[in-house]
Amino acid sequence: MRPRRLISVATVMGLAGAMVTTALSSPALADTVTANQAWRIAQQYTGVWTTPPTQLTSGETVDAPLLGNGDLGVAVGGSIANQTLYVGKNDFFSSSSHAIKPLGRIVINASGLSGSSYKVVQDIAHAEVDGTYTLNGQTLATSSWVDANSGTVVTSFTLTGGSAQNIGISLQNGSGGTPTVSTTGNDLDADVYADTGTGSDPHARMAARIIGSAQTISGNTLSMSLQPGSTATLVTGIVSSIDSSSWQSGADALVQNLAQTDVDNHNAAHRSWWQSYWSQSFVEIPDKAVEKSWYGSLYLLACVSRSGKFAPGLWGNWITGAMNWNGDYHTNYNYEAPFYAALSTNHVAQMAAYDQPVLDWQSAGQSLATSNGYTGVLYPVGLSPKGTSADTNLHNQKSDAANLASDMVMRFEYTGDTTYANTVYPWLKQVGLFWQNYLTWDATNNRYVITNDAPHEDQAYPQTNSGLSLGLVHLLFQGLIDMSTALNQDATTRATWQNIVSHLSALPTMTLNGQTILRETEVGSDFYNDGNDIDSQAIYPGSLVGLDSSSTLLSTAQNTIGALTNAWHGGNAPATFYAAAARVGYNPSTILSNLDNEATSQSYPNMAVHHNGGGIENINVTTSGLDEMLLQSFQNDIKFFPDWPANTNAKFGDLLAYGNFEISSSLAGNTVQYARVVSQNGGNLTFTNPWSGNVEVYRNGTDTGTVSGTKITIATSAGDTLDLAPAGTSLSTIQTELTQPLQTSTGSTSSFSSGFESTDPALTWTDTVDSTGGGLSSVTGLCCGLTGPEAGIRTGETAHTGTGSLMYSGSGQGGSAVHAYLKIYDLSGAPLAIGSGKTLSYWIYPQSSATTPYVAAGSTNSECVAVDMIFTDGSTLRDSGAVDQNGHGIHPAQQCGHLTLDTWNHVTVNLGTNNANKQISRLLVGYDNPNSTGGYRGYIDDLTIS
Repeated sequence: MRPRRLISVATVMGLAGAMVTTALSSPALADTVTANQAWRIAQQYTGVWTTPPTQLTSGETVDAPLLGNGDLGVAVGGSIANQTLYVGKNDFFSSSSHAIKPLGRIVINASGLSGSSYKVVQDIAHAEVDGTYTLNGQTLATSSWVDANSGTVVTSFTLTGGSAQNIGISLQNGSGGTPTVSTTGNDLDADVYADTGTGSDPHARMAARIIGSAQTISGNTLSMSLQPGSTATLVTGIVSSIDSSSWQSGADALVQNLAQTDVDNHNAAHRSWWQSYWSQSFVEIPDKAVEKSWYGSLYLLACVSRSGKFAPGLWGNWITGAMNWNGDYHTNYNYEAPFYAALSTNHVAQMAAYDQPVLDWQSAGQSLATSNGYTGVLYPVGLSPKGTSADTNLHNQKSDAANLASDMVMRFEYTGDTTYANTVYPWLKQVGLFWQNYLTWDATNNRYVITNDAPHEDQAYPQTNSGLSLGLVHLLFQGLIDMSTALNQDATTRATWQNIVSHLSALPTMTLNGQTILRETEVGSDFYNDGNDIDSQAIYPGSLVGLDSSSTLLSTAQNTIGALTNAWHGGNAPATFYAAAARVGYNPSTILSNLDNEATSQSYPNMAVHHNGGGIENINVTTSGLDEMLLQSFQNDIKFFPDWPANTNAKFGDLLAYGNFEISSSLAGNTVQYARVVSQNGGNLTFTNPWSGNVEVYRNGTDTGTVSGTKITIATSAGDTLDLAPAGTSLSTIQTELTQPLQTSTGSTSSFSSGFESTDPALTWTDTVDSTGGGLSSVTGLCCGLTGPEAGIRTGETAHTGTGSLMYSGSGQGGSAVHAYLKIYDLSGAPLAIGSGKTLSYWIYPQSSATTPYVAAGSTNSECVAVDMIFTDGSTLRDSGAVDQNGHGIHPAQQCGHLTLDTWNHVTVNLGTNNANKQISRLLVGYDNPNSTGGYRGYIDDLTIS
């Protein structure tokens, strides 16, 4: 077993959620270069469902589309005929069981569309979930979002084709029952409560109304008749009694005076918050599945955690019923792990909620320590908010408080924030006081020993010198030393802490299959390859082993990673195992391969990595795992690409390093191109020289000459920007490389892009069939005397960005072969090499009768379009087997049914997967829809190959 026990769903209780009236905190502004790169990449990734989710009530991670604002969470389940928005809120804990409870449900019933098609997209860039449901030529489109800045859930409904649809919206309590309902003006109010609703159980109000359509109220249901060609919006304000003593009127105040223009303004501010959030950092690597998982994990982090709100429990704020382990704050790795993800990714603001439940338990922790004969604080495995606990059992472990301390220490080491240190330093001293008096001095061996401390729950004593605890205790005291130094406090005690750090027992080892590995304890538990990673947690988060450790210890740590074969995808290990593997330089190709498996085989479409017994802790799998491969700093030395596969390019911007340095760098052709360092606090920058020779140093844009050495230290002042590159590199070269997308691993490093603006490459051909690249069959002009299909630039019509876009059109005439392949760009003079890492990206807006009179009502012909390529060997992209980011073939005929009409769809294709090392001769736009008749039309914009 691992620190957490695996128990049956039947033996546990559940969780819930909603949101508040006050504005939520905004992310800090980022520099323009990183912001542009991050926003470009984040927009590429969505989660897609073509059938309703099925894992909704298991008490664990759900497979549904997810929304959240750090307080209020929504999981979207069911078909449009009975679609349920499960509402959870981080503060909705029962006062008696201390288990988190579901707050409520919003159920949408469009019964007239029962049996419709189902396509739902989770758009992480904008934090919205969009649905498209089509039946008999009629389409209902929905868009839902949880306002980033208030406690409001919004769903819009747009109907095209057919006749009116009656839509009912019911408000339910957390278990799906009927709540206490009333009306306030046009609002339907549903009052719900956690558990029995007695004592200090939280209460909440959901206040709902419809904008843009007449509504009726009956019982707990709002109803409307939605007309074709119209849009209506459901707004639901949610406030709990934890948020405000005026929780009922507060919920009504959120929505009762809203007009559609107000909703539009809220949505613009909501989108602005998320764009700022994405702007903090970026990574770009050839493995797009892993890259997507990194961004998806950061989406989930912002959804579940926000400054000023209650911290999320094991399952975040997506609560559908009784949740395993009470959905509490499990202190022996689960609670800590998701917050680690905020550090290296430069999203430290998302850690703000972490400390409060830990600090609130201090007096109880002191009492627990005293009752067991100890000093300082002693913490159990299961905390809940406001100084309560869902599980006060110690399970024979002493390490829980030290585990809780790890986030606080690491946050300080990354940021050097003395204001923050002042808030947690008193509590950390209490944890230190416990260990100062609990450690046993072994005079014979001149060392401190940890006795009777089990690495796994409920292991019988003796358990001596748990490697997990040795790492955590070392991290704790080093953090206390660094904080006390920065705060100029406790100099005398600091000497005591330093003595412990210097004389703590070495990590225990053992021999396994002829290799020396780390042992779980010196006496007691030895080695278990059971899907846990206890043996490696002294590496991460314990920080006791790294690339600057002795060769003997480093080799032992690498052997340990290799022996833990079941930890890569085990129930409890991945949240910390990947970062540990990278920190000791384990085979990077193996790490990436397993991360790819986590991102594909071990993840739901909502991008949540899931394992038996693992909830939002898995937010840290890809984030810290990948970041530690790209950048390391925990041994007071910054290393660029310390554990990255050869012949594989990579790029990142504003990842955070110890000392509050924001780092950007790029690797191309096995060479680091540059390193940009922004010093937030000032102080000495120490880094391992990534180049064999001298390093050119630009400080705030001024060339200060070169420095040299294997490890280099440069003094900085707060706000300094250092641009570093091989000697002789110009600043303009560095700045150009900073703004470029990821370069390919092999072949040409050039790229192609066009936004179809006047400043972009002009089309080589307009409205021209590629007779040798696909040709024309049974397609004529769309209307108005046109003699054939079109592909040409339009300005001032519909564009994704700017004012220009590429318009395509035509009209199918029926028959087994209906297609038109039109060429647009000739690259044959300098064919664009794909290598192994290029990606095709474009945005497409297929039109329906709602946006053009030239497409028949109910027709989806416009979806059957894709950007195509002719390679220099005469082969085509469409017939290569290549797929888009959602696994759909990029052949135009295979895009049918997978694009959403009358909205911008983002399509990306990893070209290297099926066409590695080919060269692109020309670009086409293809329509292919056998047996189709009637018009098709739409727009393409922001086409890139990079």
